[in-house]
Amino acid sequence: MKSVKGQQGVSSVFVHAGLAALAVMFAYQTWTRDRTQTQTDSVVVLDAAKRDVNSLAYEDETRQITVERRAAADGESYAWLLTKVKSKVPVNPPTPPAAAPPATVAPTAPTSPAAKVASPAVPTAKPVAPVKGGEKSGEPPMPAGHPPIPSADPHGVAHADPHAAPAMTQPPVEMKEVTTIKEFRGNDAATELLGLFGPLKALRALGAVDDAKAKELGLTDSKKTLTVNAKGLSYKFVVGGTSYGSGDYYIRDAQGQVFLLSQRIIADFEFSDSRLMERRLHRFERADFDRIEVKVGDKTRTIVQASRQNPQGFFFAEAATPDKRDDSLKNWVEKLLRLSITDFLAQGEEPATSAAAMSGAAKTGELVSVRFFDGRKELGNMVLSRHPNPKTNQPEYYARTETSVTLVRLLAATAESVITDAEKW
Repeated sequence: MKSVKGQQGVSSVFVHAGLAALAVMFAYQTWTRDRTQTQTDSVVVLDAAKRDVNSLAYEDETRQITVERRAAADGESYAWLLTKVKSKVPVNPPTPPAAAPPATVAPTAPTSPAAKVASPAVPTAKPVAPVKGGEKSGEPPMPAGHPPIPSADPHGVAHADPHAAPAMTQPPVEMKEVTTIKEFRGNDAATELLGLFGPLKALRALGAVDDAKAKELGLTDSKKTLTVNAKGLSYKFVVGGTSYGSGDYYIRDAQGQVFLLSQRIIADFEFSDSRLMERRLHRFERADFDRIEVKVGDKTRTIVQASRQNPQGFFFAEAATPDKRDDSLKNWVEKLLRLSITDFLAQGEEPATSAAAMSGAAKTGELVSVRFFDGRKELGNMVLSRHPNPKTNQPEYYARTETSVTLVRLLAATAESVITDAEKW
C-alpha cells in the first residue's frame, strides 16, 4: 500500500510540474509578444490582389480625387494623383473705405500785448440753470444760452443735412465657383493607400440595413462615393457618416451591404495635398552617386564624390583633381540636395516663358541643369529655373526632375542660394 501511495504522490508531482511549466511558457509568450501589431482588419470587402488595383476615385460635394498606379522608366510602380477642388471666389471684392481727410482748424490771428491791454475785460458769465425742453423728443435738455448746433433745431435736436453727400454703399459681393485642377506624384503613403485596397478590409460588417438605419448612418442622402477599379471592373461604394468616438466611416456597396471602414482611408483622400503629395525631388540618397555634371549657361562643371560610403569622411572635388577636397563644392551640393517640393503647379499656374524683366535684372528661364551618375548609370536629373511672379514681379523658383515629372515650385530662399552660387562659377 505504501508503494502505491508513493507512486501516486510522484505522479501528481509530475503533473503539477508540467502544468507549472506550461504556465511559465504561456506567461513568457504573453510578455514578449509584439504589442504594436493589433488586429483591426477583419472583414474582406473587396477581394483583389495589390497588383490588380489600378486606380481609386473619391468624390464629395467639393472635390474629386483620383489615385492611379503608374510605372516609371525603370519599372518601379508609383502613385499619380489628379485632384479637382471646387471653391468660391469673389467676382467684385469689396473696396476698402477711403480714409476721411483730417479736419482742419482755421488759424487764430495772434493778439499783440497792446491789444490785450486795450481790450476791455469780459466779465465771466455766471452759470445759468438749464432750460427745460426736448422732453417730447427724448433728447437731453440743452443749457440756456447754448448756441444751436449745425443741422439742429432751436431745441438742439440734430437733423440730417439736406446738402450733405449721400453715404457710399458697397455693392453686394458676387461669388463665382472655380475648379482648381492639379496633378502630382504621390509619395509612399499614396502607394500604401493603393495597397490597402488589395484586398480591401473593413473593421466590421453590418450587413443589409433598413431605410431608417441607413438614414441614421448617413447613407441615404450622401454625396460621397468611393470607386475602386480592379481586375478590369469598377466597384462603387457610398460613403456615409462616421461612427461615434472612433470617426470610422460607414460605407455601402452596390449590393446594399454596409461596412465600417477605417477613417484613415477617407482622411487620406480629403487631405491629399498634405498627406499624399511627394516632397522629394529625387528618390536616391547622397551615397548613391559618385559624380555630378552641372551646366550653367555655356559652362559645364563635373563634381566627383570621394569616400561616399563614409558618412563622416566623404568629400567633393573637381573631376580634374579628384583627391583635392573642396568644401565650397560640398556646401553647394548639400544645399542642392536639401531642395524640396513646396507644391505642384495647378493648371493655369505655369510661369510665362517670355524673358520679362524682374527687379534687379535677374536672369529668367532655365538656368541650371544637373545630372547625377553612379558610374555610367544616370540616376536622375534636375533643371532649375527662375521666373517672375506676374503679380508682384518678384522671382519664383521651379524645378523639374525625374521624380516630379512635371514642374514644381521650390522654397525661394534655398533655391535662390543654389542658383546664385552656380551663376558665379
